[in-house]
Amino acid sequence: MRKTHKITVSGAGSCRTPALIGTLMKMKDRFPVSKVVFLDKDLKRFHKIEDYCKLLIKEFSPETEIIVTDDLDVGYSDCDFVFCQMRVGQNAMRSLDEKIPLKYGLVGQETCGPGGFAYGMRSIGGMKEMVDCVRKYSKDTWILNYTNPAAIVGLALDMLYPDDKRIINMCDQPYSMMVSFAKILGVDPKTLRARYFGLNHFGWFTDLYDTNGKNYFDQLRNFLKDHDFKPYNAEQRTKSWLDTYLRVNRMMKCVPEYIPTTYLQYYFYADEIVKESDPNFTRADETILTREKEVWDVCAKAVGRETLGDLEVLTSPVFGSMMVEVAESIAYDLKNEFIVITKNNGMIDNFPSEAMVEVAGVLGKDGVTGYPFGKIKTFYKGLMENQFAYEKLTCEAWIEKDYTKALEALALNRTVNDFDKAKAVLDDLMEANKDYWYLEKRDV
Repeated sequence: MRKTHKITVSGAGSCRTPALIGTLMKMKDRFPVSKVVFLDKDLKRFHKIEDYCKLLIKEFSPETEIIVTDDLDVGYSDCDFVFCQMRVGQNAMRSLDEKIPLKYGLVGQETCGPGGFAYGMRSIGGMKEMVDCVRKYSKDTWILNYTNPAAIVGLALDMLYPDDKRIINMCDQPYSMMVSFAKILGVDPKTLRARYFGLNHFGWFTDLYDTNGKNYFDQLRNFLKDHDFKPYNAEQRTKSWLDTYLRVNRMMKCVPEYIPTTYLQYYFYADEIVKESDPNFTRADETILTREKEVWDVCAKAVGRETLGDLEVLTSPVFGSMMVEVAESIAYDLKNEFIVITKNNGMIDNFPSEAMVEVAGVLGKDGVTGYPFGKIKTFYKGLMENQFAYEKLTCEAWIEKDYTKALEALALNRTVNDFDKAKAVLDDLMEANKDYWYLEKRDV
């Protein structure tokens, strides 16, 4: 049997946690755990899913110790891995992230544009508090960060902790797209490998093949030219999500060379997306009424039970599977392939070395090892340099509490491109987030 590990789930009140624990239990032979700490500053949310999560562990791994806490020192003082999925401000702030930009005719999205800026500013503070607490007790604990927006958070953490090689920033979106590619191709997703470059939520697939060397990229690209792109779980998705995938088809009709990530839609079709958006009902509201409600309903059935019985075992073929696979690959030095976020340092030859880029690579006992990509062409380089400048200014604005840098960041963002709108939305977001971050207006 493999060595067991102690893990802390940070942000345990997330509706993703039950499926994460279900997946962890289903994969317990691959990544056995001796202790699971459920940590959340707001335990009211976790209490909705607490009985269900405990029953899952009791059913599949009764020897595993369970701790529930809102105390950071209890949560972080004795763990091998932190699975970090915190949402600072919860859905109430996500709702404002999405609705405030729409007031100004700007994209209202949680990780892109002004909403992503506000969320990123909150997340940096929450992540810094977490890292500082973890490192009080151990320099060896692996921090697996899935907190969004990963591009901003990953860059900020690298600026704040440049020598900490055990902070791993990950995103399940490329993983999810590969599962969707596998369904289209009729192959096992575990056999697929990709080549990819970009920034998080801002990248392109450039090749796809299997472990036997068979190449599928042209087949997939040709399919997407003539057929609607649908996610692997299309029947479970709402129309707004399905439209997101269809815009991949549209982008490829203009530039068919590579397969773009879905999030690029917000930068190329911003005006269209704003027109389609309801300023009173955004994805935050949709999530509460769909995904969250479905999870809460399943978990409510566990209250008062002594055994799992006939309750559905929630699992996640994307988010949960990737989190466990990442931890497994690091813990046992498997060097399995993922799309990883890493400091550039020559991964992309003609791009700033200090950028946190997203490329194919492996994970093992030494952390991330990216695969060098080479040079990128002018179109992609121009897009990425603009986006990286926005991300860098955002991080600097938080670190320096600098209003002007925040304004510059938003004016640069392709979803804004307007100083007057940038200032208006920044001032509104700053007021809405006054309990989380502040900026100072200084004389130049």
